[in-house]
Amino acid sequence: MPLAKKTKPKQGVHQKRTIDLAVREINEEERRITVSFSSEQAVQRWYGQEILCHDAGCCNMDRLNNIGVALWNHDRNVVIGKIENARCDDSEKRCYCDIVFDEDEESERIFQKVKNKTLKGVSVGYGVDCWEEVKAGAQSSNGRFMGPCEVATSWTPYEVSIVSVPADDSVGVDRSIENEKENNEGDERYMPNPINSTMNTTDAIDVNAERQAAVQAERQRVSDITTICREFEVDSSSYISSGNTIEEVRAQILEQLRAQRKPLSSGSSDISVTKDEMDKFRSAAVDSIQLRGGIKVQNIAEGARDLRGMRLRDLAIECLQRGGVTNAQRLSNEELFKRALSPDSQFAAILDSSVNKSMATAYKVANTTYRAWTGIGSNTDFKDATVYQISEAGELEKMTQSGEFKFDEMKDQGVKKSIATFGRTFGITRQALINDDIDVLTKIPAAYVRAADRGVNKLVYKNLKENVKIYDGKELFHAAHNNIGTAGTMSDATLSQLRTNMRKQKNLRGKETLNISPQFLLVPAGLETTAMKFLNSTALPGQDNAGVSNIWRNSFDLVVDAELDPTSGALPYYVAANPADIDTIEVTYLNGDDMPKLESRLGFDFLGIEYRIYIDYGVTVLDYRGLGMNAGA
Repeated sequence: MPLAKKTKPKQGVHQKRTIDLAVREINEEERRITVSFSSEQAVQRWYGQEILCHDAGCCNMDRLNNIGVALWNHDRNVVIGKIENARCDDSEKRCYCDIVFDEDEESERIFQKVKNKTLKGVSVGYGVDCWEEVKAGAQSSNGRFMGPCEVATSWTPYEVSIVSVPADDSVGVDRSIENEKENNEGDERYMPNPINSTMNTTDAIDVNAERQAAVQAERQRVSDITTICREFEVDSSSYISSGNTIEEVRAQILEQLRAQRKPLSSGSSDISVTKDEMDKFRSAAVDSIQLRGGIKVQNIAEGARDLRGMRLRDLAIECLQRGGVTNAQRLSNEELFKRALSPDSQFAAILDSSVNKSMATAYKVANTTYRAWTGIGSNTDFKDATVYQISEAGELEKMTQSGEFKFDEMKDQGVKKSIATFGRTFGITRQALINDDIDVLTKIPAAYVRAADRGVNKLVYKNLKENVKIYDGKELFHAAHNNIGTAGTMSDATLSQLRTNMRKQKNLRGKETLNISPQFLLVPAGLETTAMKFLNSTALPGQDNAGVSNIWRNSFDLVVDAELDPTSGALPYYVAANPADIDTIEVTYLNGDDMPKLESRLGFDFLGIEYRIYIDYGVTVLDYRGLGMNAGA
């Protein structure tokens, strides 16, 4: 009588296997025993040799540690204790756990029998999430198992049982006839047709032959489907679990390719490379997230507006379906985002691109002022680098008829500069994705970029505000530097003095006059109105005669920054030369890259994506000659 076609159990189907009870440790006071409940010993199932892989990451202990219990003979109504400290020993390739027995009569009875070694069997109930088929003569991907066999590369133990009957090696699932029936219940594809108890020996031999043929045919089906799906980068799990034939799979893949690709124009004689459809979709999805987050997007990608109505869950489904996961629509939120957030998935790439784009947009419009008047430098590493300032060349001297040329020696001065790393971490949780919280992809990354730029801005103005010591051991603004004006409120006289002091600065040799003039007027927020009057009024502020023209009108580029405001007292103001004329303060970046970097990975301490943002920079005063200060009054 022919047998129904058999395949491996579907992913997640509850199975059991039993091994001899080996108690490593007994603590009678705590009623605790330590047992091994699984190993990599091959078990003969009706679909072939099954091996539970115990490599790192293969066994998921979360459920067992969180809600796992110890049962008697896999009876869910007879709970005898709780499971603690379930773990996988990677060196021994075995799983262990602690069973803490309850104090009721039934649990006590079983605990005593375990101590007395009357009960000698332990069994684990588990589900397999991912299989690897190893053909005859081939090796598994980790190189440790020879085919033919079916290797469970991702599996989850559900419960551990003390059992009365030790393992029977001649039986498949659970190595017991009862469990073979339990696993095959409810799915007729796995059920053999009943065999008459009066059948003769010849009939039995025919049945065994048909069983082997059915197993071999199923293995070939799975192998063929896996091969063709790998070739076209399509997920094979749905086809295998649904029982599709190889012909049906070929037809469905061909239909997907036909829908995704447009035919070449018959009038074209050349082959042109066009942008991949997935790239187009990714660009549109990124821009749609930006638009939903209220960010103004330049050159909106084609199709972005059509995707604005899609929630993050909808985007995740679309990405998985484009990758060949045909049942993505039916996945739970838990499974959907778990698969969509894998490191090489299109959905994860869309999230990363969206976060990066939000950062770039925020960086362009950051409300900082230091870039207007400081210089930008570059270091190739984190070691101290020396910047040499070279003096002006000496004037050419008049030569007499018999005169000799005099050697002119230029002077240099070295200033050390260095950079450091500044960073933070933040994350996008699974809950935020399920709740369709767009802000985590737009506003939060933008906030961290602005914070990074504020850090640079604050450090620049700290050098002015705190009048730091510089390379010559003196304060930046010092009488010996001739860059301090007589303290007083902003006026024609105080501004004139600052300008005159800068023009009269000497070079390193102290001989040549630099004749540089200030281009920027730097003021705290408390002097913004006063400074605007000086730079915009037609008449000179503070004069009784309105006919006196304002010589300071449009004389400086005004830079206002609240970082310069003191906590109390007088309001100082500063002037700075153009950094192209003379070095003043330099912001130095690693390899000249002034954009914060973003890196991501799957969350380790939470479910979701973890990001870290960092920037490498340093701020150095290179020269005092292009800077001046008045302490105010």
